[in-house]
Amino acid sequence: MRAGLSAPVPELAGRTVLVTGGGSGICKGIAAAVLEKGANVVVLEIEPAHIKAAAEELGPEVVWHEGSVGVAADVEAAFAPAIERFGGVDHLVDNAGTAAVALVEDTTEEAWDLIVDTLLKGTFLCTREFARRLPDDGAPRSVVNISSLNAVAATDGMGSYCAAKAGVKSLTEVCAGELGRRNVRVNAIGPGLVGTPLGEGFSVGRPVDGGQHVRGLHSYWDVAFAQGLVERP
Repeated sequence: MRAGLSAPVPELAGRTVLVTGGGSGICKGIAAAVLEKGANVVVLEIEPAHIKAAAEELGPEVVWHEGSVGVAADVEAAFAPAIERFGGVDHLVDNAGTAAVALVEDTTEEAWDLIVDTLLKGTFLCTREFARRLPDDGAPRSVVNISSLNAVAATDGMGSYCAAKAGVKSLTEVCAGELGRRNVRVNAIGPGLVGTPLGEGFSVGRPVDGGQHVRGLHSYWDVAFAQGLVERP
């Protein structure tokens, strides 16, 4: 057991978890949590500055790979150290994300592609690679996709984000059926706004969804406009 850490959880001790976007936000917290519970951790992260800062915080036991979840070659390369060092990936957490606030008519093709490629295509590529490298031993494994409340609740100014997260939800359901036959649990978590750098500036209830399922999803656009984050009413 690592000094100063709690006892390993039997389901995670010695298991290998690959986390995408683990250099900041939700998945840095996930990486820290599973590391504390005795797992081997491999992180795919695109931002070198995030890798540097998070590596100092999480310690030398985490294996880092710099690359984009939206690029198949980068995803494949991220699995390589997990296989070489730990023998494979037992659990995958798809979290890498980005967002932008813009009305559909103001959304550029480049902005759409960046968000959809990161959120949806990235989840597809990582899950595909996980499935392709899955041993036929029947051992229990899992995939956790970080979706969003926006997968089921539309909001102004978040067209690309809502579409991508809805796609993640649907893809999760498909993969749950396909991979469930191989003893792999596939689930998605749909939080609302969480106190991460991506959500910085939005002063709404948190966590996990700030009660938005109960009181109805208000418009992020209204919040952004009121707080001076966007200019167009």
